[in-house]
Amino acid sequence: RPRVVILGSGWAAARLVHDIDPKLYDITVISPRNHMVFTPLLASTTVGTLEPRSVAVHMNDIQPALSSPSNALYIAEAQSVDPTSHTVTCQSADGMSFAVSYDKLAICTGSQGSTFGIPGVLEHAHFLRDVKQAEAIRQRLIENLALAGIPGRPLDEWQRLLHVVIVGGGPTGVEVAGELTDFISNELRKLYPERSRAMRVTLVEARELLGSFDASLREYAARKLIRRGVVLRKASLRGYRTVRPVQDGTVLPYGLCIWSTGVGPTPFTLSLPFAKTAVGRIAVDKFMRPVPHVYALGDCCANPDNPLPALAQVAEQQGRYLARVLNAAAKGPVYGETTAVQQLAPEFRYRHLGSMATVGGHSAVLELGDAQRRQLSLAGFLSWVAWRSAYLTRLGSLPKRLAVAFDWTVTMLFGRDLSRW
Repeated sequence: RPRVVILGSGWAAARLVHDIDPKLYDITVISPRNHMVFTPLLASTTVGTLEPRSVAVHMNDIQPALSSPSNALYIAEAQSVDPTSHTVTCQSADGMSFAVSYDKLAICTGSQGSTFGIPGVLEHAHFLRDVKQAEAIRQRLIENLALAGIPGRPLDEWQRLLHVVIVGGGPTGVEVAGELTDFISNELRKLYPERSRAMRVTLVEARELLGSFDASLREYAARKLIRRGVVLRKASLRGYRTVRPVQDGTVLPYGLCIWSTGVGPTPFTLSLPFAKTAVGRIAVDKFMRPVPHVYALGDCCANPDNPLPALAQVAEQQGRYLARVLNAAAKGPVYGETTAVQQLAPEFRYRHLGSMATVGGHSAVLELGDAQRRQLSLAGFLSWVAWRSAYLTRLGSLPKRLAVAFDWTVTMLFGRDLSRW
């Protein structure tokens, strides 16, 4: 059987691994982590609404056939790709190098948070793209609350420790702000009333809050966040240890800075011997290929003629598409790139399903359809119910659905846990 090598374990890789037929292909997955992260619920783990394990799905649960001797899951980082010899060179966490041969290669290595060249961001800000980073945010938040309770703390230092700055007004930034306000008004107010009154959350966005949403939903989200105590600042940044909005030169001292702006290419993506777009993503054709027998999916790639946003639903649809293409190719009368793509499968077409974001409390904004053909715009409690229902059903495995439902129930009945270790 031909071997498909899949680099990464994000949305595109997980969908491809799930849908590809293990009776037709031998499968090798190479990724620094052994799980896929359900990123829409990641913001909830930063304050303990959900446990980290509830939003992480092991790759073997996604595709049980990975346990077969003919398949493999290697916890390692891909270092280079040689399209001539059809090999991928990898390195494990302890520095051991090895090579893997492929018949078909799917590059699903994603992207990294973009700092826009602002100095100090990598050293001092917290990104939110995986479970480790969410845990680091939670640990820093709880640590700052503990440090603020030390007797004799100077007032300015006390205020700094209790100030959270969120950079980026997209769905992730808005949802983190909403989760923080829930945490402050519930658990923190009960445990540390004085610190809860002094706790501040500032959300900084250079353009529009939830810019891809309808104007009425953007206004609703802004009103809701302001009512819950979030300070909204429209500003560009030039940072270091403090965040400085350029317009008025204001300095915002913070105890915790969460960076949730746009994304950019990883060093691995930039190092690959394939053509790139102007922003450094792998340039692919309408069949998701940079070169024959190699595919690129998700945030790491773009079709120069029709670039798509770096969204989970884009990556997932590409993973589903490629699995369908490869399965059809293996069943075709002649196994080959031309037959598979040109005769058995159409070009990839993306269908935008909509967008959702919670804004704290029991409120959310929901939009179905795209900017050209919006089918439904909804805000409030019903949107919040739809948000929870949609993501609960999308988790994919029954154990994870039960875990998330259990965490939500425990949080509602008993509150969030502030333990730190």
